[in-house]
Amino acid sequence: MVHHFDISELDDLYQDGELLSIVIQGSWLSKNIQDSALICRHWRQMFPKAEIIVSVSTSDFIDFSLNTDERICLEVACASFKIDTTRREALKILFNAADIIVKAHDELPLPSIKSDTQGLNHVNLQIQASKAGLNHVSRKYTLRIRSDLCLMSKNFLKVYKKHALKTRASYSTFTQRILIPEIFTINPLTLYRMPFHYSDWFHFGLSKDIKNLWKEVRNVSFADSIHYENHPFLKDTNVLEKKFLTRLAVEQFIHFPYFKKKFPYLNLDHHNDTRSLNDSLYIMADNFVVANLTEIDAYIKKYQHIVRKISKHTRVECISQDILDSIIDNPALLAHAIPAQQKKRSNHRMFWGYDLRTALFRRGCKSINSVLRWYRNS
Repeated sequence: MVHHFDISELDDLYQDGELLSIVIQGSWLSKNIQDSALICRHWRQMFPKAEIIVSVSTSDFIDFSLNTDERICLEVACASFKIDTTRREALKILFNAADIIVKAHDELPLPSIKSDTQGLNHVNLQIQASKAGLNHVSRKYTLRIRSDLCLMSKNFLKVYKKHALKTRASYSTFTQRILIPEIFTINPLTLYRMPFHYSDWFHFGLSKDIKNLWKEVRNVSFADSIHYENHPFLKDTNVLEKKFLTRLAVEQFIHFPYFKKKFPYLNLDHHNDTRSLNDSLYIMADNFVVANLTEIDAYIKKYQHIVRKISKHTRVECISQDILDSIIDNPALLAHAIPAQQKKRSNHRMFWGYDLRTALFRRGCKSINSVLRWYRNS
């Protein structure tokens, strides 16, 4: 399938953002409202003519029962901060910078996604906030982004323009490619064999494509969220994949339904179900551009250490645009060369990071070093 679009529109976007809707989705909490205000104002300064839509998933200080409809008014938002002038000022900045501020449908957090994390699973709050924000989009292009993530420059448009026009093949479904970050866009040939795990930190592309993607997303059930608490893992599940409690990862719950509707033969019953692994990579190559967060000047306080310097683990775990370009340039490589190369990297990382023999070897080295230190100091 061949698609054509006017590349000059991206130059217009770069100027003032008149064709752009920015949907900022996330929570408004007493502890983060100042950061939210600063980020929203940054977007307004960078794109003076963009349509900015803030979709609030939840708040620990707003009494939403005072609201008459979906849209939040400044008076209701400020009601809890009559004395706290700093937070009241933050809210004023938010309402001045945004065109539309809405409250998403209420949802409860789900239990933790993985056995090695304590945080709750907020996927359903994310889903409802994204959908509520996208309902108000009226411009040709949309950037849907989590509220704690900010792109400090317009470089993401240059990255998108550089890769968006590359050849597309039979797995092409969007009118144009959609830009997503490489962090948490999992390479299913390596550490986590998890197809369709495309990062959901942001989506940038044609509004109709992003709306169509999110239209197919449904809330995650409680049963799916604790699936592996009472179901066995697949027989060849590795040590990293066994950390998951949910049947699918959040990113899979969000992206797979759309592509399943387009290609009914696709399979993804479990997070590491690899029956459609190659399809997931062809789909990624035909429909997405994967952005390096350093290249697009991303800032996200929670993960900025990864943005500044990506670890060896993350570099192996996540896919890069270079790998996608290899698939685009020569799809046949996915039958032999690419899997072999990625498996070698993965095996090396798994051995040095998670293999029992390696752990015993390191423990032995630690004991020997302790003895040597004692000997030198005695």
